Amino acid sequence: MSVVIEALRKVDWTGKHILVACSGGVDSMVLLHGLLELGFKPDVLHVNYGLRGADSDSDEQLVDRVARANGLNLQVFHCPVELTKQPGINLQDAARAFRRMHFQQWTAQSPNHVVVLAHHANDQVETFFLQLYRGSGTFGLGGMHSERGQLIRPFLEIEKADLINYATEKGVQWREDKSNATSNYLRNLFRNELLPALAKNQPDLTQHVLFFMGLLRQHQAVVNEQIREMSDRWKEKGELNCTDWLNWSEEEKVAFLYAIDFPLWTKNRFTELANGRTSSCFLVGINEVFKQDSLTIVSRQSTVDFPWDFKIEKIEILPIAFDKWTIYLDADRLSGELYLRIPQSDDRIDAVGMKGSQLVKAVLKDFGIPLNKRASFPVLSDGKMVLWLPGVKVGRSALADEHSSAILKVSMKPFI
Repeated sequence: MSVVIEALRKVDWTGKHILVACSGGVDSMVLLHGLLELGFKPDVLHVNYGLRGADSDSDEQLVDRVARANGLNLQVFHCPVELTKQPGINLQDAARAFRRMHFQQWTAQSPNHVVVLAHHANDQVETFFLQLYRGSGTFGLGGMHSERGQLIRPFLEIEKADLINYATEKGVQWREDKSNATSNYLRNLFRNELLPALAKNQPDLTQHVLFFMGLLRQHQAVVNEQIREMSDRWKEKGELNCTDWLNWSEEEKVAFLYAIDFPLWTKNRFTELANGRTSSCFLVGINEVFKQDSLTIVSRQSTVDFPWDFKIEKIEILPIAFDKWTIYLDADRLSGELYLRIPQSDDRIDAVGMKGSQLVKAVLKDFGIPLNKRASFPVLSDGKMVLWLPGVKVGRSALADEHSSAILKVSMKPFI
């Protein structure tokens, strides 16, 4: 039996609604072919970043051709240029965020909606060395999980050579991304130069690293179990005991943040609150985290009441003229629901007319917003990006244009 088919059969697909992320490269085309061989009819998602001109379009055409030939539903998304090519933007991070947004839209439909990704053993080893290079702890060095939430990676124990062999034997069509042959990005440097040099003297390098990463993931499971009671309490009640937090190891703190889906920068804030620095209250999304009493840190949804007139409505076409109290957004480019909140300390906006992004607090200061009003100035967000500072700056990331099919008109003006 093919190692590809064997790996796919290890997954429990019962009741699953499958979405395959398919770039057109050999890994994802083999993944799609294998699922079809097993009788599945998955949906397919392809992202065209438009970064390689005609080659990007040819990738899309191949995926479209295969999907049509097999009667599959294909979703194609074209990544806006301003998300990947503006000064100050990390291309790989921006592309990853754009993909993740569409994955989340799929998985939000039900717990049985899963995204299947074609990451393989070589990707896993590259991830290990990248995380080691960046000084990551055990949670980073453990690498990707074969199943985590609604993401499934069935090929993590299969080497790329096996995928290429399968594609060759089965006549699977694929396209090579020529940019992978360059070492412009750190991952490509490891892939093309550093790891091959190490493997020359240690041909079993991949298997050795995979074994060690497996041990680290087992250790992660133990740590997760140690903090499970408190993470469950946080999810249910939004409460954390300060003594528990201060007694935890750094690993347990990181595991807790992973479990509650909080960014790692909040670790220092939790510690400051637990040590009595009540001014270190902070926002994550629409949730405010603060110290309730001497022993308890709590999270509550922010109840900031803005004295502004706020309206959202759907429209068919963009107007000819615009004003500073109205913004027009492409609903298909939003990461989540729109909501108003107060600024967070690390908020940034990729404003129209500006290079890269700038801190919101700096933008408000430069615009002349008084210090006593900056902390409560309304920020329009979609859960990921700051989209608008009403009357001040407009973000580029979700702006509607003449190609937008779902336009939201958002109006906001202070009461006089």
